[in-house]
Formats: sequence, structure tokens, C-alpha cells
Amino acid sequence: MPGILKKLHAGSLSDEVYRFRFGRQWSPISISDVLEGGGFEISNRGSGNGYLATKVVPTLPDSVAAEMLVLFVGLNPSPSSVEHGYAFAGKSNRFWPAVYEAGIVSKVRDPIRILETDHVGMTDLAKRATSQASAISANEYKHGFGRLDRLCGWLSPRIVCVLGITGWRLAADNNKLSFGEQAIRLGHRPVYVVHNPSGLNTHIRHVDLVAQFQQIKKLANAAQN
Repeated sequence: MPGILKKLHAGSLSDEVYRFRFGRQWSPISISDVLEGGGFEISNRGSGNGYLATKVVPTLPDSVAAEMLVLFVGLNPSPSSVEHGYAFAGKSNRFWPAVYEAGIVSKVRDPIRILETDHVGMTDLAKRATSQASAISANEYKHGFGRLDRLCGWLSPRIVCVLGITGWRLAADNNKLSFGEQAIRLGHRPVYVVHNPSGLNTHIRHVDLVAQFQQIKKLANAAQN
């Protein structure tokens, strides 16, 4: 379902409204989480798990599936990423060169390809697109934390990698959290926080990012679902 929503979102117009029908095995919370991650906003609920009218949201849809080796979690999408259709689309952002050099992905700037081929997924703590992550409120991050906790409990990625410490601290409501392996888990899955790969984060070198992603790959290969 998440992959279908991503492809549907990519071909949608901002004023289009869709109706979805979910089976009885879906809970209302799961339906809401999946649609939010897919870039849709529920505008009218049907009875029970019946038809749901939804409208398209200008965001970056999740690319997720079961049996992911790594689930990368950005803080929130940028307008540039929404326009291009993939995360970390800024020209100075070092995410894609670093994860490629670390051997996590076999192709850059192609979230569907890396999900299907490399079993690497992508999502965000907050789905609202902004030019600066600081524009996202603590409550938005906390809401995203709950959604991701449920998402990871459902899909069970081997490891969850959060990119950026500030939003993570707000999401977890703990300003003492640091980089590296976390005591906190998402959906009972291990979480590792790395530095934000933005080109504005000049005190972190490309070689440092590559080393962090190599550690993520090592942990993912050692982890068991």
C-alpha cells in the first residue's frame, strides 16, 4: 500500500480528491498513518473502515516496505525535495554521495529503485515541507514520532537511521540525546542518529558521513528482524 500511494501521489494534482477503501484488518489509526505517510490528508471519513475521501498534500511520500535493511528518517522534506520527488535534493546536500560510497545504495536519487533493489526505505519525522527544519514545531515532531513508532512496529526494518539530532530530541522530548545508537527504539527496532547531511552543516566532513553510514550498514547486516 505505501508504494502504491507514492506512485499515485507523484501523478496527482493538488486539487484532486481520492476515495480509498480499507479492509476490516486495518485499524483507523493504521489507515491514518499510511495515508499521512503517502502524502494524503483525510478530509472525510466513511463509516468504520469504509471509504475515505482524501486530498493530496504537497509533501514527499514515504517509500517503505516490509523487510527493509535500513529505514532512513529525515527531519522533514524541503520544497526542493517535494519538487524533485526524492529526499535530500539540495545541490549541496551530501546524503546521496555518502550513502552510495558507503555501499548502502546502488543508485542515487531514486527512492523506488533503492527500496526494491537495496531494501532501503525513506520517510520523515514530520511530513510538512518547509525550507528550514526549525519551522517544524515540537508537537509536529512528537506526532511524527508516534506515527513512526507504529510504522516501524508494522514493517520491522532492521535498523532506523535518523538524520539530524535537533528534531529527534524534540520528537523524543529529551534534549540530552546525542548521536549514535539510541536507548529509545521505534517499533522495538534499533535506532541510530547521524549528523544532518546538509551542506550547511560544514563542521561534518563528507568522509565522516561515509563512516557513519558504513556503521549503519554494519549494524543492519548484523541485526535480525
